[in-house]
Amino acid sequence: MHNGLKVGQAKDIVNASLFLTHPENDFINDHNLVIDGGMSKKMIYQDSLLD
Repeated sequence: MHNGLKVGQAKDIVNASLFLTHPENDFINDHNLVIDGGMSKKMIYQDSLLD
């Protein structure tokens, strides 16, 4: 069963950086972009199952 998570690659960070620095995306500012393949979301839900 595929859980939607994967090990991150350097290209994942590069792609996000290219998106944010593209001249057409100059209206984006002050945002924390989480690039973790869904790992933080999975961890949040796993912690809530322990309660």
